[in-house]
Amino acid sequence: MPFAEMDAMELRVECQQRVNEMTMENSMRGWILPFILILLCTWATPVQAWMWEVGDEELAEVTGEGFSSFTLEDDVARAYFNITASTYTEIDSLKMGYYHDGTSYGWDQNWTGVSLGSPTEDLVCKGLYLEAGFSSISDPANRQLDYLKFGTPSMTGPVSANFISFSGQIKDPSGVDIYNGHRLSPGQMTIHTNNSNFEVTLDANAGWQVYWDNATVTTP
Repeated sequence: MPFAEMDAMELRVECQQRVNEMTMENSMRGWILPFILILLCTWATPVQAWMWEVGDEELAEVTGEGFSSFTLEDDVARAYFNITASTYTEIDSLKMGYYHDGTSYGWDQNWTGVSLGSPTEDLVCKGLYLEAGFSSISDPANRQLDYLKFGTPSMTGPVSANFISFSGQIKDPSGVDIYNGHRLSPGQMTIHTNNSNFEVTLDANAGWQVYWDNATVTTP
């Protein structure tokens, strides 16, 4: 069913990836599919779709340019999409990166009762990008994928959840860390951003990391 016909449907993201005796680097291939599913579910906006007839004269006035760009520099492949995404989406549970980190088994990200946007304010992202960072990209025998990254240079709006486990960094408008660490337990909070950089990274060594800047955090 097209995303445009998903009005009033509940989105549920449950990504479970278990890694036992494998290292983080060797497990990256198994995480690529859950990563893609998260991106699709996260940015799907419940909307209505209509069809109407467009005349030749009206169609001739429609133009478009600069939708996307693709670069490969310094072993980093990057795709940038010049689009604006606006959403109010609720997710029951969002989990990423279950493995043994040297201390214990657990989730890098374990969020429940997630709300992207609110009933009164959409979460708006202007520009979206995907990155893949490699080592020795020009050497097929030694080439390896170091990280995958999804983000936006401009996010505005609230994200609320019970952050049972959080790995990454949140900076306030002055650049001071609000949270910075691995598998922290901030609990229930709302992160509000204003034209902020946002990134989700799957790193071969550090696991799933989330980054916000220019953010304010409120708790119950």
